[in-house]
Amino acid sequence: MRALFLTLVLPFVLAACDGSYSSSDNAAHEPAGGYTLEVRAIENVQTYIVTAPDGRQTAGRAAEGASALLDADSIQSLGAMEPLNEEPHPEVFALRIPGVDISVTADEDSPNSESATVRVNAAGRSVQVDADEGGPGDADDRANVRITGATEEDARDFINDAEEISAEVKTQMLAAVGLN
Repeated sequence: MRALFLTLVLPFVLAACDGSYSSSDNAAHEPAGGYTLEVRAIENVQTYIVTAPDGRQTAGRAAEGASALLDADSIQSLGAMEPLNEEPHPEVFALRIPGVDISVTADEDSPNSESATVRVNAAGRSVQVDADEGGPGDADDRANVRITGATEEDARDFINDAEEISAEVKTQMLAAVGLN
């Protein structure tokens, strides 16, 4: 599960922190887009959600080698992304410089749980990763990733790079938000 989220998040973090940001020259920096990209993973089920700037949404779900496009009612029933941990963890790392804000909160004291929240905000983009490895094995692992400020190209790549989603479902997802 960690590899999945590193694959999804790392390109956005690197793009946001590429060193080209200047507080005095925002025109030189690529502006953030209006797409929101989410992955919600519970055990071995991943749900990929894309919201276009005009509010259109699409989602695909992958589980046990099969994938399916979710209808509008199913997407609505997902609701807003909720924190995985009831109580906020203490901040264990923070980096705040002009144009970049990175913070990590984690439960360092619990021997039975590895959970953390990572937030990166830079240049109008934000990435939030909320992961909870509940214990040994994959049976109770959960994670949510939410990326805001994504461009049209980012959204297209997000759908096309979802290895667990079939080509047919990817094509339907792209069409649903006008990215075909």
